[in-house]
Amino acid sequence: MKDTYDRINNVCLVILTFIAFTGALIYTKSILVPFVISLFIFSVSGPVIDWFEVKLKAPRFLSVILTMGIFIITSVIVSLFIAKSLNTFIDGIGDYHLRFTLALESVVSFLNSYNIEINPQMIKSSLNSLPVLSIVKQFSGGIMTFLSNTILIIIMVLFLIAGEGVTKIKNNMVKQVHYKISKYVATKFFMSLITAVLVGILLFSLEVDLAFMFVILTFLLNFIPSVGSIIAVLIPFPVLFLQFGPGWELVTVMSISSAIQFCIGNVIEPKIMGENLGLHPIVILLFLLFWGLVWGIPGMFLAVPMTAVMKIVLSKIETTKTLAELLGGKLPANL
Repeated sequence: MKDTYDRINNVCLVILTFIAFTGALIYTKSILVPFVISLFIFSVSGPVIDWFEVKLKAPRFLSVILTMGIFIITSVIVSLFIAKSLNTFIDGIGDYHLRFTLALESVVSFLNSYNIEINPQMIKSSLNSLPVLSIVKQFSGGIMTFLSNTILIIIMVLFLIAGEGVTKIKNNMVKQVHYKISKYVATKFFMSLITAVLVGILLFSLEVDLAFMFVILTFLLNFIPSVGSIIAVLIPFPVLFLQFGPGWELVTVMSISSAIQFCIGNVIEPKIMGENLGLHPIVILLFLLFWGLVWGIPGMFLAVPMTAVMKIVLSKIETTKTLAELLGGKLPANL
């Protein structure tokens, strides 16, 4: 009787702790999201510092300085690329508005030829009534928030890398977390980069409009498991349709980019990553929804590494070892 009571008591405590933990995550979102992103970016710097020390025989402080320099240069290049993509998108808005109007008129005339009466003026008035100004304001505010968070993340990562030159990680659990997350982030980074490069070659060879922006989005969206690759394939569709119409170029880009995403995401990447994180696919999908609910789009990017950290921490606590096994897709014997 006492064992049953203790088990119920422990389960209730875990549930209450989870609810309080979720509330704290939502309340501190603006602080924790940049900090957690900084930690995951910093997790890749450890192997880079060790490589400078082992391969180049450089002192640790020099290895840290070189790593900081690489990070700063990379951050500047990526920021310039993103700024260029946004400028290209903004400059092309007027042209795409004209193309959209022409495409709408052709669709209406096509439907009218089959005795499907549609009033184009009604559609245009409906489109004009959309709250475009508020959408533009929200988009501008989102860009400013993104830029401020990016600067904050860069500063945090630089401080974390500088601290790596002073002290090394000694706690075994922290070492395990650091190793698994660094391997995951590094693998995901290179797989996303290869995917973006292949998609970029395809788009630039066909001279697709806004190709550079689609390459950046492909790289970023591949960090979102399962859903990200699908979104990355579908995002260029409106531009492709407005530029080429329902021609062979549209079919070629959609089919080849889908094949690239499938081969890298479902064949090559699982073989390289293996069972490194020990998370069941259903668990990844559920926590993708959970972290998306808690932290929005940044939470979807961080879903897999955050869940992996939770699994490691839960496995070190006697009361929550059962939960850690469930996250790995294993049913405990005592259930």
